[in-house]
Amino acid sequence: MEHDELIELRREIHRHPELAGAERRTAALVADALREAGLHVRTGVGGHGVVAILDTGDGPAIGYRADMDAVAVPGGAAHLCGHDVHTAIGVGVARALASEQTSGRTVFFFQPAEETCEGARAMIGDGALDPVPPREVYALHSAPLPAGTFAVAPEFGHPGQDIFRIEGLSPEEARRFESLIAGLSTVIPPTSRDELARLVEDMQTPGGPLTSFVYAQVHREGDAVQGWVRAWPDSRYEEIRSLLHSQAGPRVRFIERFPATINSPEHALAGARHLNATLLHAPYPFNGEDFALFLERAPGAMFFFGVGEQGTPHTPDFAVDESAIGLGVDAMTGFLRTRSEQLSFSSTA
Repeated sequence: MEHDELIELRREIHRHPELAGAERRTAALVADALREAGLHVRTGVGGHGVVAILDTGDGPAIGYRADMDAVAVPGGAAHLCGHDVHTAIGVGVARALASEQTSGRTVFFFQPAEETCEGARAMIGDGALDPVPPREVYALHSAPLPAGTFAVAPEFGHPGQDIFRIEGLSPEEARRFESLIAGLSTVIPPTSRDELARLVEDMQTPGGPLTSFVYAQVHREGDAVQGWVRAWPDSRYEEIRSLLHSQAGPRVRFIERFPATINSPEHALAGARHLNATLLHAPYPFNGEDFALFLERAPGAMFFFGVGEQGTPHTPDFAVDESAIGLGVDAMTGFLRTRSEQLSFSSTA
């Protein structure tokens, strides 16, 4: 596909946003575009997931993941996190590599239900990695950076999440726990361009203020409060669990501890060199990522990818500079090609 065709694909996905678990139309568009390029395509993987294999040689495989679902908003769904961009770039990379007919193997995972952190687990459980297990795996995440630029955090990425529920509370106790949990946060999301610039600067500072943080959210449900915590480093979770146990006793129940997305230093730095990426020294505090489950199966990295500086993901003013799509396709095609060549060489040396 030419870049203008990929922009139109992104616009088509953007016009028809689909919530986590409901990505039927988006998945069909992806599958059709990949079959047309000659890839072996499997649909319905872990829901509406699509796995596409480009097999043009022997040796280890490279994996690439793109998420497809939209953000839930009052009254429906909207693409406020750039997943429509991720999908268009993923299709573009797959088709570009297929047209080159170079030797190597690449497997593409178009994932549903990232926003609910259910899609990666469902795809892996449905055998997405089994036919061609990738030796390493990569992904992009849209970021409010200049269009086409990259950033990556070796040994970091996104924090995990600990979900809990405290039940059997009186109204007074519920208010107290709401206040206690909200007060755990040491960071707050940026609400202005200046605050965002300071956050990015902090992420680029070795040993800076984001070396350790907590971000907590809570809401009341009748005689219960439910909340979650994102924290760094992982040792902070045990501190918070101990605090809640001491305050709530057996009334607190921990529902799920989701792992952090941790980039492999080797693979993140390889990407940084190829993509001329800015190095980050702390995770982004406000988003979790179920790409973590892919990274538990194979080392790799998630790169922050600049889609323009208007708004931040998950906010109503988030907007995309569509020139980023072509830049992303060209950059990631070159990077995956290079990694594939290096893996093939090392496996035969």
